[in-house]
Amino acid sequence: MNKKKLAITVAVVEALLFVILSVSVRLMGKSFSIPQQMFVRLLGASLLCIILFYPKIKNIKLSEISGVEWFIYIARSFIYYGLSVTLITYALLHTTLGIVSFASSLPIMGLLGYLYYKEKFNLKIIPIILLSVVGLALLSKINLSDFKLNSGLIAALGSLLLFDTAFLMVRLHNKKYTNYQNTAIILAFSWLVPLITLLVQHKRLWPAHVSLEAYIGLGISIVLNVANLFFLNYIFSNLKAFVAGNILLLEGVFALIIGYIFFNEGVDLLQMVGVLIILGSTVAVSYMEYKD
Repeated sequence: MNKKKLAITVAVVEALLFVILSVSVRLMGKSFSIPQQMFVRLLGASLLCIILFYPKIKNIKLSEISGVEWFIYIARSFIYYGLSVTLITYALLHTTLGIVSFASSLPIMGLLGYLYYKEKFNLKIIPIILLSVVGLALLSKINLSDFKLNSGLIAALGSLLLFDTAFLMVRLHNKKYTNYQNTAIILAFSWLVPLITLLVQHKRLWPAHVSLEAYIGLGISIVLNVANLFFLNYIFSNLKAFVAGNILLLEGVFALIIGYIFFNEGVDLLQMVGVLIILGSTVAVSYMEYKD
């Protein structure tokens, strides 16, 4: 399997892992506040990453990493685990879930790839991506009457821009460092923002009582935080931005399926149409990229 085909497969798996991570966060929600769970699961992920990847990272010489390279590592970690998470949390508190789901999932990755890196964009794919936006709107059950430019919507769009920027910044890393090393270093800084938040707010680092399901969610989330960052680094190192961004829209499809099976969440006809549109656009974009 060549790198491009493998990256497409990994992107599909990553879309599913995003949903499973969301479920684990839901399990933790009854015991942990958002800053607490961010701190605990990211610190745990950082330690697990060091243990798992130690044979791959033990020879890295931190003193040889330049100031610019350190800045990129810290900036990626801060943007992804600090600013982006803060904005998406604010959005969820200030507008409807459907609006947040839609606005924070828009396929703008190709545009950012062009703006940041002058990445070539296949014009034939534009109609397919626009069609995927329609599918996303149906999947998210968007009510146009609720679609107002308010602080929640702005925060959701801001989180989208920052998340996608953090993903694409993988291309700025020095090529001499492996994905194992990049993942370990970024996770090493990931838990600092929620730690500072808890200290400033004078909140406990660990809740007084933790349920069994919260422990299960914590264990799953620790593993998936390592896997997600490792896979995302690989995906955006080997796929064009617009291809990866479109494939990751499958997160909404997987979320609908898991919500229906495990949480008895209803699914209507328009959502099913949205699923078919997103599946079709994903297959089309992946095929065009693989054949390119």
